[in-house]
Amino acid sequence: MVLILRYTADLLEMRSFKRFETELAHLGFTHFQPLASLRPWVQRYFHLRVATDLPQSIEQTFYPDGGTSLHFYFPTQTQTQTLTQTISSDEPKVLFHYGQSRHSHAFLPGIELLTVRFHPGGAFHLLGIELQDIKSTTSVMAIDATQLQLTGLDQLLSQLAQTNQPARRIALLEHWLLQLNQRQFDAALSRHKSAMIGLVQASLPKLIQTQASLEDFYSQLPLSRRQFERRFKQETGLSPAQLLQLNRVKVARNLLSQSPNLSLVQVAFDCGFYDQAHLHQHFVRVTQQTPGQYKKRKMSQISNPTSR
Repeated sequence: MVLILRYTADLLEMRSFKRFETELAHLGFTHFQPLASLRPWVQRYFHLRVATDLPQSIEQTFYPDGGTSLHFYFPTQTQTQTLTQTISSDEPKVLFHYGQSRHSHAFLPGIELLTVRFHPGGAFHLLGIELQDIKSTTSVMAIDATQLQLTGLDQLLSQLAQTNQPARRIALLEHWLLQLNQRQFDAALSRHKSAMIGLVQASLPKLIQTQASLEDFYSQLPLSRRQFERRFKQETGLSPAQLLQLNRVKVARNLLSQSPNLSLVQVAFDCGFYDQAHLHQHFVRVTQQTPGQYKKRKMSQISNPTSR
């Protein structure tokens, strides 16, 4: 019997953002869509402002999906004499996170965080970062971004410290990213590689379809499989097969969270796995828990939203 998919990955993604707004309300979570010209590279901007009166830090679990992030941590805010606004005299700390394994992060009371979440390959094009170079020199999943010598970053950090408005900070971030994008484009043109600009990004919508066939995918490319895989890994740090499996697990997580009545057999089919056993195998490898355990934990959070 042929079953019909009842969702799209984009729809599940949007629903997941709505769910995060509820689940992470205690962290002051909001998200913003990037400018249209940056959307091929940037997925979302996330903002967290944790209340200062929380009794203890809050730990949150994150799962890999092939993307990378820039995290701007702002100093604890201090009240001005007028008590009408808050300011910080110190520049934010900035980390580049590129790990592709499950990890947890503890959010301290009073912390403020602004995150740029890149699509797979997005950091390569906007920041000029080759993940393989970083991985060859360190085993950690996050590094101080000031070590990457990103053009204009020092000026950006100084500008971010002068305002406490999330929308203004995002505007400053986008202006910086647009300038970097133009620099990367100009550099590619000077190397006579304009034909290859955005090839990986343009191929992602086809690759991350949960029912995608890698053989069909490779047959539609203007490069040989070997050439494309080399370029793909340079830009994303992953092989096409690895990203496809990460995305299938991501869609499975969203389905288990949003459609708890679906059977695991149906989830496996909808996510492009051969059968439930393959769903189980890949799900455990990425999330370190079974699909059933993940589903049960997510359902328990409905009645206890601060438990993650």
